[in-house]
Amino acid sequence: MLVIPHRWLGGVSLVVRSSPPATDLLWAGITDLRDHDQIDLGHVVASWGQGNHLDALKEKLGEELSRRLDWRQTYRGGSPRPRRVTALLEHAGKRVNVDVMSKLSLWPLPQREVIEQTSLDSAEPPTFRLPVPIDKLLTQA
Repeated sequence: MLVIPHRWLGGVSLVVRSSPPATDLLWAGITDLRDHDQIDLGHVVASWGQGNHLDALKEKLGEELSRRLDWRQTYRGGSPRPRRVTALLEHAGKRVNVDVMSKLSLWPLPQREVIEQTSLDSAEPPTFRLPVPIDKLLTQA
């Protein structure tokens, strides 16, 4: 398994998962490595069965590194801290959400959303960033 975290968007990761029956390329919201649930809930964008598929994997991996992601922060009322942070991607004609942070709010205050675009290979950081939990991930690896 290979986890490629976005350098500015803690939790948004591209994952290469290989097991004897298949190799999958997927997007997931990974904030820790205590269990595999966050990876299992990821969205598969490509999958290959047994055989030599290294060239296809390299090509698709290159495409995914440049994929444009919408980075949405949802705020409640005048709060400066978002209640939900989500990466949105288009795949097979559908919009897919990869939640990175979601806090329940019972406040009936109006909400506002801020949407930016980024990618894994982007040279410019988005204005809103979440720290990548690299220290936490390394100690659990």
